[in-house]
Amino acid sequence: MRPKVLVTGAAGFIGSHLVDALTADGIAVRSFIKLGDDVSNLSESESEVLNGDLRDIESLKPAMEGIETVYHLAAISRYDLNVPEDEYRTVNVEGTRNVLNCAEETGVKCVLFTATIEAVGLSEKGDPLTEKSPPCPRNIYGVTKQAAEDLVTSYRSPGGMKTVVVRPPMTYGPRELILCSRLFKVIQRGIYPLVGSGEALTEFCYVKNQVQGIRLAAEKGRSGEVYFISDEKSYMIKDVVRSIAKELGVKVITPHLPIPLALVIGFTFEILSKIFRFYPFVIPQTGRPPFSRKTVKWTSESKLYCDISKARGELSYVPKFSMEEGIRETVAWYRSQGHMK
Repeated sequence: MRPKVLVTGAAGFIGSHLVDALTADGIAVRSFIKLGDDVSNLSESESEVLNGDLRDIESLKPAMEGIETVYHLAAISRYDLNVPEDEYRTVNVEGTRNVLNCAEETGVKCVLFTATIEAVGLSEKGDPLTEKSPPCPRNIYGVTKQAAEDLVTSYRSPGGMKTVVVRPPMTYGPRELILCSRLFKVIQRGIYPLVGSGEALTEFCYVKNQVQGIRLAAEKGRSGEVYFISDEKSYMIKDVVRSIAKELGVKVITPHLPIPLALVIGFTFEILSKIFRFYPFVIPQTGRPPFSRKTVKWTSESKLYCDISKARGELSYVPKFSMEEGIRETVAWYRSQGHMK
């Protein structure tokens, strides 16, 4: 069966789960992957794999032949100090421009773009972020994703191609390893310090819920619109920690750090990370310290959480997995792959 769906960034965490969900429903998928990327997430996938580069529009053209829907997930997907800022702009912004132009040229009917909650940044007043919140990204990742969002939402297709944006928040699940190190393994040791009360609200979205929302946005979303996709509700950080500890079968101690002390610790980690370029002072995947003053900001106040009412109303989005179910499947995968005991 000839593929009618293209997924860019298909070998990534969310992209590979999207490919799995589509193919499980009998949809033929073409996976667009940068040459040299780790494709282990697609080892059991039945999708057609095509190598290319977002920065090379000529490599995009054969990928889009016969395609009706493009799920554009490929990007430099987090704030990484190891990556020059110009590369963020070239890949995240100009790469998205290439996808839009090539999709228009080849007769694609819909382009679904995955942005990020970081395109908006922190809530100024502590209210949940909505699609109408003024963007104030905190770093080059958020800045370039917000710029790419603007390209997608303002795109005017002569051929009537639909363009839709979704904004995932922090997303976890099988195949995601940064949170395995930063969260799950720390909790397994039996102690996880909380900044302040631990009652700050945040997003902790299970990847299968995210994929469900992405697909609904492509199917039902209005052209030029943006949708936050997350779990059924926002969570207190302390509740996330307790739920993980329960699934791991450990009793976790959660000492509460006063915010001034947490800021000092965060600043210390920032300094040490410039001297000692290895874990636990630096996260290998991002080049950043695991704890910083920015961490204190969003973990001590309800600043990085969102309202999914628009997705509920316009997309009929009702997340299928609870946090407990998501954590259960994630822990089971970590253990089956030898990442946790």
